[in-house]
Amino acid sequence: MAKRVVLIQPPNPLLASPEMYFPLSLLYLGAVLEEHKHQVSIIDLRGWLGISEHMTFPKADFYGITATTGEIEYAKKLSKILKRRYPCVTIVGGAHASLMPTDCVKDFDYVVVGEGEKAIVDIVEKEYTPIQPGIVQGTIVEDLDSLPFPARHLLDESLIFSNTLYPGEKYGKGPNATTIISSRGCPYNCAFCANIPQPVRFRQPEPFVSEVKYLQDRYDCHYFRFVDDDFTLNKKRLLEICELLEPLKVHYKCHTRSNLLDAEMCEALKKSGCEEMGLGVETADDKVLQLINKRETVEDHRKAVRLIKEFKIRAKVYWMVGLPGETWETIQLNKQFMAAVIPDKWTLSTFMPYPGCDIWNNSDKYGVKIINRNFSDYWNFPKKIVIETDVASNKELYEHRYHFYNYLKSEAWKVR
Repeated sequence: MAKRVVLIQPPNPLLASPEMYFPLSLLYLGAVLEEHKHQVSIIDLRGWLGISEHMTFPKADFYGITATTGEIEYAKKLSKILKRRYPCVTIVGGAHASLMPTDCVKDFDYVVVGEGEKAIVDIVEKEYTPIQPGIVQGTIVEDLDSLPFPARHLLDESLIFSNTLYPGEKYGKGPNATTIISSRGCPYNCAFCANIPQPVRFRQPEPFVSEVKYLQDRYDCHYFRFVDDDFTLNKKRLLEICELLEPLKVHYKCHTRSNLLDAEMCEALKKSGCEEMGLGVETADDKVLQLINKRETVEDHRKAVRLIKEFKIRAKVYWMVGLPGETWETIQLNKQFMAAVIPDKWTLSTFMPYPGCDIWNNSDKYGVKIINRNFSDYWNFPKKIVIETDVASNKELYEHRYHFYNYLKSEAWKVR
């Protein structure tokens, strides 16, 4: 019997452009539920400032809510409102539920750990096997090409695409664009990263590119952000994708690691429509890179930025302040890096010890003291810094951030 299922994306109030962060996970869940003939709708609250008791929700049998750590309090409030209002079942999934399921069990009927496509169908059709009361272990999707394309049609028409996605947060507006993913998982284990542990799996080049073509044909969309953790992880596959993309005349940007790039890749990326590449530089201090198990060096980052620019692709660097081992010398090295390589774009985030990352699990090992465990403050662009380290006080970490942020904004690094 078909069930009514509502999937909910909580607010992201600290983001400057929340509409550019598409809820791909919910779009995949919606597509799978529709394949099983269930009635699905999505409530997308990305641009909302919070949750109100007076909000209206369609009546459903099941409500599935995704949440990062920063969003989990919103998710819990939503669950309480829905349970008071309707005889329903609430389900939570996403990063926080996967990494801290016991923090969620009292607030939801079911907590899904890991990938949710099979789990949510099993719960809705009552075929789940809980690993402990209220907790359901998700099943790894080995064949990503077995999944239907994300159900973008479930979003409000105004939210299917974003005009801030392609320029990037705080870089103004541009053409309508959307996100696509061609792989899941990352083989690296950076100490600051709380990615859900899972094996790396790849979509085959042809099905991935067929989704690009589908979006061109159905929605007249020609601008994309490929959101794989490491788009260039498999060189042979990457070159095949680039060859298939070339005749489509698309425009896209992607992310990779500095040590996963060479000239042959850059040439193929440029020919296939890649206009911007993002690199997780994090810091220009080799001692800090080693401490956080980044498995890259500052020289790797320098070479990668220069190589990307050599092929007339925009180079974007992602910085992170407030890391273990960071000192004022680190901030000076960051400034020297910017002045030396002059990337085209930058983003600055603040380190958060998300549950699941090794710094959260073993804070003493990194000289970190977590002084604030209020998850409402756990965002990438927070107003609060929640740690202090053995080399920097909480106040000093604030000063690091504001000094480096003001330097980046001043564009003093562009002056040789």
